[in-house]
Amino acid sequence: MKVLITILFSVLISQSSRASEMPIVSVRIGKSLRNILVTGLDLKRNLLFNKDVRTYNGKKTVKFNCETLTTLNKFRNTPILLATLESPTGLLSYANNKYLGMFKVITSPKGDSCDIINEIPMESYISSLLTKEMNSKWPIEALKAQAVAARTYALHKMRTQQVSKELGSDAYYDLESSEKHQVGGNFFDATESTNAASNLTSGEVLTTASGEIHPIFFHAKCGGRTLRPDQVWHNKEESYQSVNCPFCHDVGPKPWNSFITRERLKSFFVWASQQHYIKEKFSGELNSIVLVPDEIDKFTVNFYINDRPYIIEKAVLRKFFGRFIFPSNTFSINKVGDGVAVSGEGLGHGVGLCQMGAFTMAMKGWSYKKILSHYFPSHVLKKMY
Repeated sequence: MKVLITILFSVLISQSSRASEMPIVSVRIGKSLRNILVTGLDLKRNLLFNKDVRTYNGKKTVKFNCETLTTLNKFRNTPILLATLESPTGLLSYANNKYLGMFKVITSPKGDSCDIINEIPMESYISSLLTKEMNSKWPIEALKAQAVAARTYALHKMRTQQVSKELGSDAYYDLESSEKHQVGGNFFDATESTNAASNLTSGEVLTTASGEIHPIFFHAKCGGRTLRPDQVWHNKEESYQSVNCPFCHDVGPKPWNSFITRERLKSFFVWASQQHYIKEKFSGELNSIVLVPDEIDKFTVNFYINDRPYIIEKAVLRKFFGRFIFPSNTFSINKVGDGVAVSGEGLGHGVGLCQMGAFTMAMKGWSYKKILSHYFPSHVLKKMY
């Protein structure tokens, strides 16, 4: 208990001078829940739909039966804020984890369950995230580079209020703790190193050359060269460049190999035609396969199927076959027997900051500013608060 109080006190003191300036980020930490249990000391629970405010003395667990509460959402197509919970200690427990800040309980988009949201100061969010998205034991300069990248992504989500295509600005949260956005941590994921990385870069983000905040992406290992967003997701982002990365070759995941059968390849072309990823109409028959010699640093593959040319983006192959067959977007394909063999390097989508590369750079003595300027040469580092 003494250790917990000491850690909590140090976190609160380190943020007190910036509390009025630091953004509060809303993170969805649980979704589509039938029941929610929240525990804390001297809990204050506010049921907004009937204005029922209650404070409990001592340690208390509050239960929400979402199947009952979501009847309130019967005639609405947007989430409803059901309740808020907070504790004077600053800590709340959910799903066997402790979180700093406030909880909000909302109806899920379909109205048949609940979501739970954690409202937390930005730097506390970044500090706990570093343990999940990187490694708290890595060199401090790599952690600082990751802190800037993750903070920029979070602040962009907050400013655009487009957490999902379906909800847009009607959502009660800025981003969710998952691989869809960023994987956040809990109170005990923050360490001395991650607190330092967050505090030493507090408020710093990457902006475009025109001064705008756009999403900053990161991945585990690029395999030799990073990609632009438009090469993977078709969305062009200002100031992004593809850069060489000779730093990640000897660290992290080893080169990988996969094999795709003729039947699976046929299924892919049927799907790609239906989804309009290829302009040329596919007949549904696969009588012959010819591949133009491929190289690992290309982002398209040239197929000749039944003597007709098809140019396929490598990211589209990964989207269809998944991360098990294609752990990254950095690979080459060759015809082998009745199918195709895949040889690749790296792990992840390959856009933006290469974490394994950042690790090596930091081990060599590079500063976080130099690391960021390598992966984002046309972006500008700016302090926002």
